[in-house]
Amino acid sequence: MQNILIVAHESPYGSEKLFNALRIAIALKEQETEVINLKIFLMSDAVYGAVKNQVTPDLSYNIQQMLDILIAQSVPVSLCKTCTNGRGVSQEMLIEGANIGTLGKLTQWTLDATKIMHI
Repeated sequence: MQNILIVAHESPYGSEKLFNALRIAIALKEQETEVINLKIFLMSDAVYGAVKNQVTPDLSYNIQQMLDILIAQSVPVSLCKTCTNGRGVSQEMLIEGANIGTLGKLTQWTLDATKIMHI
């Protein structure tokens, strides 16, 4: 089994890095295999990607919708507690299924991962 961890740091709409990371994650989940265990950890400004009720009229993509797709496919999505606190983001502001986690969780996910992507 491959345990893949994606750690994202970039703002959801300041660049396309988070968008492309989630595109890769969705593509991985579309593979016809059960041997991929995928987890996503959002840090820094990437935590804004999990805030609900996003309106993106000028863009062809919506980070919230992409995360919703992954969460519906049982992909754990966790956000850095220090990063959310520093940005005034609370659990109540997040989409369903995204949870505020700790450095301990990220550490365990890192130790369990066979592949790690930092975006």
